[in-house]
Amino acid sequence: MPKQLVVLNNPKATGASCGTGTGATAAGPDRARTPRWRKRNLRIALVRHHDLCLNTRQISQIQRRAGVLPHLGLGYIHTALKSAGFHNVIQVDTPALGLDGEGLRKLLADFQPDLVGVSTTTPGLPGALEAAAAAKSTGAKVILGGPHTEVYAAENLYHDSIDYVGVGEGITIMVDLAEALEQGEDPDGIRGLVSRTFDGGAAPMVNLEDVGWPEREGLPMDRYYSIMAPRPFATMISSRGCPFKCSFCFKQAVDKKSMYRSPEDVVGEMTLLRDRYGTREIMFYDDVFTLHRGRVYEICELIRSTGLKVRWEAPTRVDLVPDKLLNAMAGAGCKRLRFGIEHGDSEILQRMNKESNVGKIEKAVTSAFEAGIKGFGYFIVGWLGETRQQLQATVDLACRLPLDYASFYTATPLPGTPLHTECVEAGAIPADYWDRFVRGEFSERLNHLVPDAEARARYAYRSFFLRWQMAKPLLGHAVTTGQWRNTASGVISLAKSNNNTDRDF
Repeated sequence: MPKQLVVLNNPKATGASCGTGTGATAAGPDRARTPRWRKRNLRIALVRHHDLCLNTRQISQIQRRAGVLPHLGLGYIHTALKSAGFHNVIQVDTPALGLDGEGLRKLLADFQPDLVGVSTTTPGLPGALEAAAAAKSTGAKVILGGPHTEVYAAENLYHDSIDYVGVGEGITIMVDLAEALEQGEDPDGIRGLVSRTFDGGAAPMVNLEDVGWPEREGLPMDRYYSIMAPRPFATMISSRGCPFKCSFCFKQAVDKKSMYRSPEDVVGEMTLLRDRYGTREIMFYDDVFTLHRGRVYEICELIRSTGLKVRWEAPTRVDLVPDKLLNAMAGAGCKRLRFGIEHGDSEILQRMNKESNVGKIEKAVTSAFEAGIKGFGYFIVGWLGETRQQLQATVDLACRLPLDYASFYTATPLPGTPLHTECVEAGAIPADYWDRFVRGEFSERLNHLVPDAEARARYAYRSFFLRWQMAKPLLGHAVTTGQWRNTASGVISLAKSNNNTDRDF
């Protein structure tokens, strides 16, 4: 591993971050492209590897049972590559396939890729580095992408197994890189590509409707599962971007504006999933599904007018679900909304910059329940300076809301977030932790913001799920989803995890 890295030919002013450059131009105008209808021979593998994650925000009892979902980002990149004429492309999803690092190496050795793209988050970087090493052992060029690279781009090139880093829109970066490599050209100059000799800034977001539906053929569709959905199920994205500024949330450059797929395109993909894969439920993973209410009304009306019968659920905010919209969604097959509630204390909600309050939360979740839509609540415990009383306010709120499911994460200050800045300034975490983590110098988890954060999360889970009021919802959930084993073992595990900490809260 080199001790020092110098990125040359940077088109930006000295000191600018890798995600803000504007000097690099897209590769296309700078060279003659091969016609896109021509079949290309470059062999490409797109990899999502297991996390090896030290900095998980979820307690182990839940994490092991939550499920494995398809990686939609890699599916869209696959579609874009096919449209550009690259047909020797595979997606390798090791969590779904049950492959460890050696299994991945053998699979790639058999495929003999010329280019391997690996997607990662910052906490999941150790797993991505293992995947990159496996890819490099086959002689392939390796590019690292995903949310992680918006904050850390050039730093990843300290690892010899990584040749390039993609910042921003991976859909365009991968196509431009593949075209350059196939034509034997130097890829320096591609917007969004960072190498040891060039920094191409960030590639701008594209509208997914212009790309086409994510490629799912060849994926182990029978291996995907979610504790929240009946099988077979599928995931979708109908819009991109979020204008809100929650202090714990990291946003890439491509998240800074919103783009929407048309109702016809969304319902068309939903219909395909039902007809081709027998999909029973679709889980939307937009940042905020109901951000553009008029479009949601149109989607609901199109679902009803076409007679599409499929369950679906989506994420939203408590301030973006008026009663009329909830009724329209319920009538179009929406069975659950995932609410980012986060906390039950007004002071911490304000520090999170949630722009909500307990009154708004109670009204939104109750209105959804009355419309026939189940509620899933996301909560964060162990916030910086959180008192036991503030924790209890969160637990009490979760228990009195008509939710059929809840998730209690421990607060983790991800790099590039306002929470991270606040924690560094308070002396709660080392300022250079993530920098050293990226370079492989740390093998310990980042300090929790309160010493007993995991105990608080376990207490919250037990308080919520081990109530007699949850017996009927959990039974109904197991019947609907078929997740009998995961549901039962999760409840039993939570019951057994009582380490006498409950009396401390």
